[in-house]
Order: sequence, then C-alpha cells, then structure tokens
Amino acid sequence: MNYPLAIVLLLALVAPAFAQLPPDKPAASSSMFESTREPATDEESAAVVAELETRNSSAPALFVRGYLVNRKGMTLYVFDRDRPGVSTCYRACERLWPPLLADLDAVDYDEFSIVERMDGSRQWAWREQPLYYWPDDKRPGDITGDNVSGVWHIVRDPDAQPDASEPAASEPAAS
Repeated sequence: MNYPLAIVLLLALVAPAFAQLPPDKPAASSSMFESTREPATDEESAAVVAELETRNSSAPALFVRGYLVNRKGMTLYVFDRDRPGVSTCYRACERLWPPLLADLDAVDYDEFSIVERMDGSRQWAWREQPLYYWPDDKRPGDITGDNVSGVWHIVRDPDAQPDASEPAASEPAAS
C-alpha cells in the first residue's frame, strides 16, 4: 500500500469534520465575556428598588419591571444549556455566572424549586430552570447579561404586559 496516498485520502475524509462546528454550538468569541446592554440609569435603578420596597413576599426572587430579580434587585438569568432541574454551569462557567444559592433550610416556594448542584450546594430555580447572576450587573436594574453568547437570558414575567418600562426582548427566557 502507498502510505503517502493513504494519508492524503484519510486527511481528505477527516478534515471536513474538523472544519465545521456542530450546529448547536456558537463559534467561540469574546462575546462570552461582554455585556450586551448598557447599565441601568440612576432612574431605572431607583425604580427597581422602589418597587421592591412595596412588595411583601417571602419568595427568593420577584418580578420587577417585567423581569426576575433577587431580593436586593439584582437581575437573575437562565442558561439555555441547562436541563429542567439540572444545572450544567460548573467550573469556569460558575465563576462567570454565579448561581443563586439556596440556604440549607430553604424549601420550594410556588414556582421556585431547589436544584442540588454537583458539589452538594443548593440552587434556586424558576420553573425548574436554575438561576444565575451576571457579575457585570453592578446595581439593581442592570440587565447587562441578557443574551450574552446567545444562551443567557433574563427571566421575563410570563404575566406581564409589555410596556415602555420593560427592556426590549432578546429571546423568550421563561420556560
């Protein structure tokens, strides 16, 4: 057998498989680390805080201005690659997108459930979708992580009617 010819034929058959990314994975880019929106204005941040102050709930998070925030007004996100009731965000992903952790004595509340993570910690989920923070959100009202890499999204209030106070839609996030 002619080895150089066999190697050329093998490379011709295998090279196309390495030249394409699978269709379900976006090409790697710096967008993984870039915010997609401007930070909230002083007025937007104040509006989120003011609305939270009028709420009396023991839920781990609330819908304010059409999207889900924690008890301090920080926006929460879901990851498209998670499965219902299962977080797939660990290691480097977890450092970039910290989970909304639940206390050891926390129990499910309405549509909020608790997901056990691989390290034994507990994470809040909305309709079985694990919830995360984006570290570039610095104050209440920031939604700078919405649509990062096309797989991170704010959780939209399924009962809200769109109005001018809500952020423009990137993709539906509530499941």
